[in-house]
Amino acid sequence: MSITRIAAGALMLGLLAFPAFAKNFAVPAKNPSITITLPNDWSTEEIEYGFQARPKDEGVFLSVESAEARQIDKMIGDTQKWMRDNKIKAVEPIKADMKLNGIDSTVFQFRTSDENGPTTVDLILMPAGNNRVMMLTVWGNDEERGTNGKALDAIFGSIKSIN
Repeated sequence: MSITRIAAGALMLGLLAFPAFAKNFAVPAKNPSITITLPNDWSTEEIEYGFQARPKDEGVFLSVESAEARQIDKMIGDTQKWMRDNKIKAVEPIKADMKLNGIDSTVFQFRTSDENGPTTVDLILMPAGNNRVMMLTVWGNDEERGTNGKALDAIFGSIKSIN
């Protein structure tokens, strides 16, 4: 199944689950370019370029980061280090350009493995205006993504451009 078809299906399902969500974030905090809504029961933690979030079962990992376009190489380098630190095998990603809620985006999907077996890491890059870039990262195996699928669909369905 193509990434575009998966993303479109996720968006449609996400719109159905949206009312159960209550944590709203404007990203970045200063001069935000998007808003995103997370489930109330997901834990969040501030990180260098934004925040990371996990559901109660910690089955999937989500991060939302923003940086100036000139910092994108460092941000991607930090993500590659994070993947190594989490024992995620380095592989060439599948790349696709698509719109995410009307926002031009580039998806890099890594179908790989970690110490628990097959896993998938998606890096989604989108312009953030004022010479900035947003990067969303999602990590989890198919079963974990399935268990948290409604929440992930709703999160991605909630992303709105402020610009």
